Amino acid sequence: MHEAFKPYLPGVLAQIAEEIGVDVAVRLAETRGGREVYIPHSPDENSKLAQLVGLKAAREISDLLGHGHLRVPCGNIGGASGRRTRIEELWRLGLSQSQIAAEVDVHTRTVERVISSLKDDRQGELPF
Repeated sequence: MHEAFKPYLPGVLAQIAEEIGVDVAVRLAETRGGREVYIPHSPDENSKLAQLVGLKAAREISDLLGHGHLRVPCGNIGGASGRRTRIEELWRLGLSQSQIAAEVDVHTRTVERVISSLKDDRQGELPF
């Protein structure tokens, strides 16, 4: 049995995960990681933040962090380095290349390239 992937959520994403929910923090990282998002004083259904995470979560984020521009960290969710980190983590958990590709939403060739660049330290040293 495999452990579930646990995202690395730095800074404000960790705070959002703890206070509001991991799913909200991950959704924000996936959609806006490495970029800014504006947190309105009173989010409504037309605000960009509400469109990204839902109205209830947008209001909770506004209450938690206040209003203004928020630079959203990537964690290991967004961008090429985020995908590489997720691929490595899932590979170390023992998932197949096909499972990893589906989970990370990349081609299996990408998974193969990342895995081939890693040292397989899951296996012990040979005695000779």
